[in-house]
Amino acid sequence: MDAVEFRLSARVRAARRWLVVASAGGGVLVAAAVASVVADAVGWVAVPRAVQAVLVLVTLFVLPVVWVVVHAVWALRGRAELFAAAGEHPRRRPTDRQLVDHLRDEHPLTPLWWMLAVLGGLGALCLGFALPFALADGALLAGALLGAGLVVSLAALGLAVPGIRRAERQGAEDAKRRSALWPLPGAVERRLANPLLGTGDGGHLGA
Repeated sequence: MDAVEFRLSARVRAARRWLVVASAGGGVLVAAAVASVVADAVGWVAVPRAVQAVLVLVTLFVLPVVWVVVHAVWALRGRAELFAAAGEHPRRRPTDRQLVDHLRDEHPLTPLWWMLAVLGGLGALCLGFALPFALADGALLAGALLGAGLVVSLAALGLAVPGIRRAERQGAEDAKRRSALWPLPGAVERRLANPLLGTGDGGHLGA
């Protein structure tokens, strides 16, 4: 079965551009966070602690979620269009690049749900530990903020767990559909088994 590059819509190409923008912006944020910490540590520039804290928090928590969301939108749109275009290309299959970009065994939403599960679990653990101390000290405003954060963390955790299961089921169904449409070489199948965020041997980072 010959490989041919399936033509994807402007929506998929636009999502790809947003992914490139998110990647470039993420690189700038990471560089700024590292530079601020290093510059302050060696005494080159006095960087306010608040600025450092915001840069580090955004880099560690906000940036990964944004990137995974943008990637999921792009991958999902391409996945749907590749499946829809299969009938227009008899005895043809997508290129290896298109397969790896959009048709991995792992559903595009799986990394997002895992990320929300990890962040929600860590947030619930940390905020749940800090909340009693804030209330014991009579810091009502801090206690209210910590309590609100705890509720959000638990809600994220509650959404993520069933979301992981749904995404895994959908990923397995899509992999079967892909195999039925396009017999692939073993080397390509192994590449498709690698998760977007993982150890590289088929195991997921969150597993």
